[in-house]
Amino acid sequence: MRTKEYKSIQDWMERTGTHQAELARRAQIPRSVLSQLLSGARRCSLGSAFKLAKVTGVPVEKLVKWPKVPIKRSFLEVASN
Repeated sequence: MRTKEYKSIQDWMERTGTHQAELARRAQIPRSVLSQLLSGARRCSLGSAFKLAKVTGVPVEKLVKWPKVPIKRSFLEVASN
């Protein structure tokens, strides 16, 4: 039996009909952290990646390559503050 492979957390959430609050509860991470991950405002830590991968089946390798926002842009935003 082949398991489904999901491209991202958003893909998993859409295909399973799971909301942020439920995923955060099941993965045992704060909802605020999950929200920041989904928006690309925060990088996914290794610990969160393992928890999310366990629940969703999204590979850890994909999760730690988050966010969508390039590091260069994030660095410039931090440096300008």
